[in-house]
Amino acid sequence: MSSDSRIQTRAAVLTAMFALAVGCADFERGPVAADAGALPTDGGGKGDGGGAVSFASDVHPLLTTGCQSCHRSGGAAGSTSFLLTGDADADYAAAISLTDTSNPSASRLLRKSSGAGHGGGAVYGEGTPEYQTLLAWISGGAQP
Repeated sequence: MSSDSRIQTRAAVLTAMFALAVGCADFERGPVAADAGALPTDGGGKGDGGGAVSFASDVHPLLTTGCQSCHRSGGAAGSTSFLLTGDADADYAAAISLTDTSNPSASRLLRKSSGAGHGGGAVYGEGTPEYQTLLAWISGGAQP
């Protein structure tokens, strides 16, 4: 094998590894949210104007849709401490360990989902309804 073909092979392998590492989200990154833990103006609950945000019905679907493809056993982020199984009870335990109800906007779950220090980039940017749902859930005490 020539030196040029070895270099091309290595470049292809590195490119594939990079694609796997960042493939669970886009490349958008931004600063940590400066929302000071404010609740969305509609009170949360997916804009229905009523009630508290529920982990099982509001947050868990966001995590399984936006995070679980990488944050699962065998996934690109399978070696992290945040692993999702698809089971709401087990995933609640994983998610609650990354929340800070006394300072919601500083919660690791919220910061990572918005791209701060997240190898996969922003999954739910600061201005998205999904981000606001996560913020409302944490601000409301991160109840199941």
